[in-house]
Amino acid sequence: MTPAEIIAALEANGPLPREALEAAGQSRDAMVPVFLDYIGKLQSGGVDNLEGMDAFVFIFFLLAEWRETRAYRPLAHLLRRDPEFLDALLGDSITEASARVMAGVFDGDLQPLFEILLDDDVDGFLRGEMFDTLAIVALENPDLRPRITQFLIDFFDLTDKVTGEEVWWAWAECIAALGLTKMETAVRAVFESGLITPDHSRIEDFTQRLQATVESGRPDWFTGLSSNMLITDTIAELEPWYCFAPEYLAKKAAGRLNVVSSLMPRSGDPLNGAFTGKIGRNDPCPCGSGKKFKKCCLQ
Repeated sequence: MTPAEIIAALEANGPLPREALEAAGQSRDAMVPVFLDYIGKLQSGGVDNLEGMDAFVFIFFLLAEWRETRAYRPLAHLLRRDPEFLDALLGDSITEASARVMAGVFDGDLQPLFEILLDDDVDGFLRGEMFDTLAIVALENPDLRPRITQFLIDFFDLTDKVTGEEVWWAWAECIAALGLTKMETAVRAVFESGLITPDHSRIEDFTQRLQATVESGRPDWFTGLSSNMLITDTIAELEPWYCFAPEYLAKKAAGRLNVVSSLMPRSGDPLNGAFTGKIGRNDPCPCGSGKKFKKCCLQ
């Protein structure tokens, strides 16, 4: 397949484009410039301009699988776009994949990650995911731990105090993942000030994670989560997505889809039948817990 044919296949609606993904992997040298150009086109324009540009999620995963460091800075710039655009572009891949994609393409320079984390206009969930990226990077590159630790210490004074709790909790989890016991007092202060509310997380959640890291010498509770594992096989990652399931495709072809969601549920997701309208992160969770979706099953 030519690069143009690969892009066309990735943009087509239908089953997982396995052949195109495999062909891209066999032609990395040719595809990387094409993918970088695709990212460049997404740096401007609005949600309306995304029509017909459905290849990006595949590109996102492939570049991470290939450890393509040339994508690091263009992606860091793209992820700072306005939340509405980012949600339309990535949907639940913001929380499912952005941390490990950015860790996968990381080129050794922490500054682009710091800039995302300090940008109050960036999607709060995306900012939180970048703390996960910092943890992954620190665990993979011990020589970068001192600078990352200093950033975690300075973050309280560097960021706007109206920063959302999804960001503060990710900050706390990063501290726990790195076993930074000297920062426990600072984390407690964040909880006590109400920056993280009880219906989101408890200080006990943090201390348990911190203790587990210290006792075992490694954060198994963090590295064991699929959302924190580096991407090694794009096809295996995307194959379970509900939008590629025969059942979904058959319903779509027959015009019998009642579900319209900003997310892309997986085939084994018990909530697949629960979405009866566009479920936003701030809407009540469809599981009936009474919490907002972002504080419940979205996590």
